[in-house]
Order: sequence, then structure tokens, then C-alpha cells
Amino acid sequence: MAIGLALVLFVSGAIEGFVTPSGLPTWARITIGVVAELAFFAYVYVLGGRAARAGDTGDVEAAERSATVPTAA
Repeated sequence: MAIGLALVLFVSGAIEGFVTPSGLPTWARITIGVVAELAFFAYVYVLGGRAARAGDTGDVEAAERSATVPTAA
């Protein structure tokens, strides 16, 4: 999960650093943004769906959780 997050942050940083201030026409910058957004959605739904079908929920197993202390409500 951390590698995926690093990849997304790298791509967004590259777009903000190089595409946003560039002299490209507005339609080209918008196209790059739309393509990046569609790629992100494909990444989330394709890989996320694959993980969900494999049974990965992202929950921490009970044996790996730290001890909890009851608190007043």
C-alpha cells in the first residue's frame, strides 16, 4: 500500500511541478489531468477490486493489534 501511495504522490508532484506551470495550451494541460485521473481510478478500482476478491480488507488481524484500554463514554 505504501508503494502505491508513493507512486500516486510522485505522479501528482510531477504534474504539479512540470505540467501546471508549463507553456502548454490549456486543452493539453486539462487532457493530461483527465488522463491522470482516469489512470488513478483504474488503478484504484482494478487493483482494489482484485484485492477485495482475494479477501484483503485492510483490517489489522486481532493478533497484531495493540492492547486497548476501555474508556468512559
